[in-house]
Amino acid sequence: MWVRRLFLLVLIAVVTLAAAPAYAQTTRASASAGDPPPAEEEVDSPRASMRSFFDLCDRGRYQDAARYLDVPRGSEKRAAELADKLHVVLGERLWVNPENLSPLSQGKKGDALPPGTEELGRIVDAKGHTIHVRIVRHESRSPEDEPRWVFSQSTVQAVDGLYASLKGRWVRDRLPAPLLGVGPRGLYYWQWAALPLLAMICAVIGRLLTPLSGKIATLVFKKVAWAPRLLPRLRKPVTMAWTLIAFWLLLPYLALTLRAEDLLARLLRALGWLAFFWALFRTVTIVGDEMGRASWARARPNMRAVTGVGVRFGKFVVAALALMVALSELGYPVTTVVAGLGLGGVALALAAQKTVENLFGSVSILADQPFRVGDMIRVDGIEATVETIGLRSTRMRTVERTLVIIPNGKLADMRIESVGSRDKIRFSARLALSRETTPAQIEAIIGAIRSKLEAHAKVSKPDVFVRLTALGESSFDVDVAAPIETVDGKEFALIREELLLDCMRSVDASGAKLAIPARRIVRGEGSA
Repeated sequence: MWVRRLFLLVLIAVVTLAAAPAYAQTTRASASAGDPPPAEEEVDSPRASMRSFFDLCDRGRYQDAARYLDVPRGSEKRAAELADKLHVVLGERLWVNPENLSPLSQGKKGDALPPGTEELGRIVDAKGHTIHVRIVRHESRSPEDEPRWVFSQSTVQAVDGLYASLKGRWVRDRLPAPLLGVGPRGLYYWQWAALPLLAMICAVIGRLLTPLSGKIATLVFKKVAWAPRLLPRLRKPVTMAWTLIAFWLLLPYLALTLRAEDLLARLLRALGWLAFFWALFRTVTIVGDEMGRASWARARPNMRAVTGVGVRFGKFVVAALALMVALSELGYPVTTVVAGLGLGGVALALAAQKTVENLFGSVSILADQPFRVGDMIRVDGIEATVETIGLRSTRMRTVERTLVIIPNGKLADMRIESVGSRDKIRFSARLALSRETTPAQIEAIIGAIRSKLEAHAKVSKPDVFVRLTALGESSFDVDVAAPIETVDGKEFALIREELLLDCMRSVDASGAKLAIPARRIVRGEGSA
C-alpha cells in the first residue's frame, strides 16, 4: 500500500512540474514587457545555431545535428556519432542555454576571444585538463552551404575523451536506441522508465529503516511521557523521509543531465518539506491531546475548548504552510496561487478582513523574516526590541520599557529598519567652531581629527569623512563621520564618547573654540 501511494505521489508531482516551464516563460515575458526591445535574432547567429543543434539532438536527428560540428579530417563518417556524444557530454557536464548567446550573426563583440569565436564554457576531463567548449563562425562555401556557428575542431576532438569519463556511459552503450531518446523535461526515456523502479526500491529501504530509527528514538526519548504516543504516529512520515534520503543517495546512478538533476532536486526538496509538515501535523495532534489531558486543562473546561480550537487552527496553518512551501519549491509563485483560490477566498476576506489581514501579515513576516524575536528594529519612529511575533500582532519593548503592540497586517506594510542586522554603526558629529577661528586653525583641526579617526582600531579608515561643510551665521561647521566596526550598542557608546573627546582635544590643541549659539533678544515697547 505504501509503495503504491509513494509511486502515485511521485507521478503526480512530476506531472505537475511539467507545466512549470510554460508558466515561468509567461512570467518572464510579462515581467520584461517594459524593458527595451532586445536585438532581433539573426538566422546565422550563435543563438539560432545552438538552438537548432540541441533541437535536432533532442529529436534524435544526429546526422543533421552534425552540420554544427567542425569535424576533423578523417572523422567525417563519425560525424553523427560525435554529435550524439557531444550532446550527452554537454547535458551532463555543461548546461548551455542558447538564449544566453548572442543573437547577432557575428557573435559577441568586445571579449578577449578572436573574432568569430564564442566560448560556451569549460569542462575538466578525467585527467584534470580544462577543455574550452567553443563555437566558431562557419562561412558559406557553396550555394547549398549556409553560414552558421559550429563547434570548434578542438572541442570535437575532445568529445571521445569527455564521453569516456561519463558515469552513465556503460548504460548508454548497452541500451537499445529507442530508450536513448530525450523525453520530457530533459530526461532520457530509459531514465523515465527507471524512476518508478528506483522509487519502489527506495520505498522498501525506507520501510526497513523505519523500525530501526523507531527503536533508537524510543531509547533517546524514554523519559518523555508522551513519546510512546507520538512515535507510532510518526512512523509513516519517517518512512517517507528515509525513502527520500535513499532516493537522493541513489540518484547519481541515473546519470542525469544537469537540467534533469535540477528538476528532481526541486521535486525531492518539495517532497521532503511535505514529509516534515506531515510529521509536524501529527505532532500538533499529539501535543493538543497532551494539553487536553493536563491537570490545568482538566480544571478549566473552557481551556480545553480553547485547546481544541487551537489544535484545529494549528493543523490548518501547518497544512497551509506545507502547501505554500511545496508550491514554492516547485517553482510556482505562492501569491498567485492564493489569489486564484476563487470566490471562497474573497468571501472569507470580506467576512473577516482585519483578521485575515493580520493572519497573512504574520505569515508574511514569518516567511520573509524582516526581523526576528530579539532583534532591535525601528518602525514608525519607535525603536524597540521584538519580544513576540503572534498570529495577530507583534509585541515590542522600547528603551523606556514600555510595550508597543502593532497588528501584523499593518506592520507588514510599514517601513521597517532592522537595527540589529547592520554590520557597522555610523558615528557622526558636527563641530560648530566660533567665527574667530582662522582657516589655518580649521585645517589643523580637520587634519588632527582625521588622523585620530584613522588611527582608531574600530574605525573603517576608507570611509572617514572630515570636512568644512558650512559657513553659518554664528559658526564655521565641520562635519565628522565614520563607520564604526561594531554592532554592539554599548561598545559603540564608549567609542563615540572617546571620539567626541578626541574632537574636543583637537579643537583645544589648535587654540580655537566652539561657538556659542547666538540669541537675539527683542524688547517690546515700554519695557524697562
